[in-house]
Amino acid sequence: MFNFIWRFKNHIFVLVLFLFVFFLFQLKNTQVFFDSERILNEFGIEVNDNKFIDDNNLIFLGIELNKEIDFYTAQKFIQLHDSIKKSDYVSRVFSIRNDRMLINGGILPLLKKRFSFKNEKDFNTSLNSLSSEKSNFISLDRKHLFILIEAKKSLNKSEQADLVKILQKGILFDAQKKTYVAGRIPSELYFEHKVVFEFILMTILSAILCFVFLICLTKNIKLVALTITSVIVSIVVTLGISDLLFGGIELVMIITPAIIFIVAISDLMHLTNNQAKIDSDKKTYFFNRMNKIGKAIILTSITTAISFLTFLFNDIEPIIRFGLITSIGVLFTMFFALVIYAIAIDKSYHKANSIVQLSILFKNTINFFLHAQKNRNLTFFTFLIIVFGVYATYNTKINNFLTDEINKSSDFYIQTNYFDENFGGIKPLNIIVENEKSDFNIPEYKKIIEKSGFVVDANSKENSFQNNIFSNEKEEKLVFYCRTKDEGSVVTSKKLTAVNSQINDNNNIISFGGAGYLFDNVSYDLTKNLFVGLLFAIISIGLIFFFLNNYSIPYFIIAIIPNIIPIVVCLGILFCFDFYFSLSNAFIFTIVFGLIIDDSIHLISAYTNSIKKGNSKEIALKAIVTQTGSAILKTTLLIILCLTPLLFSEFKSVSQLAEITMLSASIALFFDLIFIPKLIRSLIR
Repeated sequence: MFNFIWRFKNHIFVLVLFLFVFFLFQLKNTQVFFDSERILNEFGIEVNDNKFIDDNNLIFLGIELNKEIDFYTAQKFIQLHDSIKKSDYVSRVFSIRNDRMLINGGILPLLKKRFSFKNEKDFNTSLNSLSSEKSNFISLDRKHLFILIEAKKSLNKSEQADLVKILQKGILFDAQKKTYVAGRIPSELYFEHKVVFEFILMTILSAILCFVFLICLTKNIKLVALTITSVIVSIVVTLGISDLLFGGIELVMIITPAIIFIVAISDLMHLTNNQAKIDSDKKTYFFNRMNKIGKAIILTSITTAISFLTFLFNDIEPIIRFGLITSIGVLFTMFFALVIYAIAIDKSYHKANSIVQLSILFKNTINFFLHAQKNRNLTFFTFLIIVFGVYATYNTKINNFLTDEINKSSDFYIQTNYFDENFGGIKPLNIIVENEKSDFNIPEYKKIIEKSGFVVDANSKENSFQNNIFSNEKEEKLVFYCRTKDEGSVVTSKKLTAVNSQINDNNNIISFGGAGYLFDNVSYDLTKNLFVGLLFAIISIGLIFFFLNNYSIPYFIIAIIPNIIPIVVCLGILFCFDFYFSLSNAFIFTIVFGLIIDDSIHLISAYTNSIKKGNSKEIALKAIVTQTGSAILKTTLLIILCLTPLLFSEFKSVSQLAEITMLSASIALFFDLIFIPKLIRSLIR
């Protein structure tokens, strides 16, 4: 492969640039996939089976007022309700306009309008009755109005966007302060728009930061330009492959550019570390570097790709696509980095040296690690940290929130949280009561459910939203259509357990459904599956070292242990800040493992190469810390720098990827340069 790269480097570069331009224009109109219902259906769950209310098509509209609602404001609100109802995009609308209350819970339930809008006196009487008969569509302080909108199922993305814009604009009246919109449809539209924006912004910011830092490291603007070109091209080609294969990009792929950045910069940093003048011809020099560093880079890329390929064993298509595309991207990035390096040698751009101050800093840091290897107190202290990390890992709970993907500082989170604070939340779930005798005490059941912290919007036997009695369920089944706050799957599960214990008896059988409940259960199972993938990645990469080093168990241990421990220690630190495992962060640890093991591979490879040259163990160990360790130190700093813009992402999975990777990479640097030499001394003869 090295001969092929050297011989056709310029041709490959031109071909890749052609692909870059092609995919760049193609990505302008690419589709971003984010469809929560699709994920549930792929998991074998039909979320819209035999339901009165399609909770996946619900849109929640909140109106915040400057003062308590009065008759004049109510008339304006009625206009808003009616205008929404007339929309071609809407099936039904529920608010105080058509809110009804049950006045007879018997065989023939009677419903009457909760609010009268005939005159001011009757309206005020309706308001005063709220103290005894609570409404789901107006807050207790009478300053917040709630509209429940069921969109038509047949809407395409463009029509959904038009509907959301209409709702956001609404009808402005004097007392209106602010409008809030939430639900699956606006959330998916928001994500799809935001992911494209962050793709571009984060990539540009990371490129600028890396450019400045690389200039300081190399004092070679041409080499840096080639490096940044390699990164940008690799990102575009990787995303372009996704668009070509799948017709779009999954939301989870927003973190792919960061991964490509790390892989490309790491590869080129190791290749350009401690460069000397070319005394022989350029081709010979290139092959010497490939024998020394290139093989290790190929191995690190393969192990990183394996980590992502473990996602193929997941049950969810977005995760599978992410794993496949990112593994392809990692391998392409490695190949293109070698091409770029060959061009750099051919053009005499390869030499890289730090500015004097940085060189001194790197030298002093490396000396610290050399001395730290002999410190027994440090070893004991590290052991205590590891023990705490193991404890924290074992005790970290799995919890999932509907808003896990959104950082709390984002405007979208504020919009969604508004409904939690004022209207009991928007997380949909169904409570199903089955009874062969059809002996249902609906008022009592409703009281129990509401006391447990759920909002009951309707039930299958008494449709509180319409004048007629409506049922699409069998007689022995009663379905309560509820909402709850986004308090996490753990809290929701406890509430449902309480409901089950109070309603369940010899005649009743309780079960649960709805998109919110299904999300909790699917997320829990998927989170566990992702950790199975991490275990598979660890074992697979360990076996590679086992076979490549003549079936050596010590090399298996040396490759794996120093890279598991940083993740465990990282979890110990996060545990102190109320960290929990979720669907939005569980896959991150597989990514982190695949990235941080690269440095261990470079150290082990450098050690074996030094031993093959006839050096003693101590000379080889010192050399890998002073030489390879210097490159690892630089790559770690660059990783931190590349990921810094991601800390400010509105997507929680992105910001957490940055936090966890930066923390784990820093811890891994410590373990690599201190404990890998210790392990080699102890285990390798």
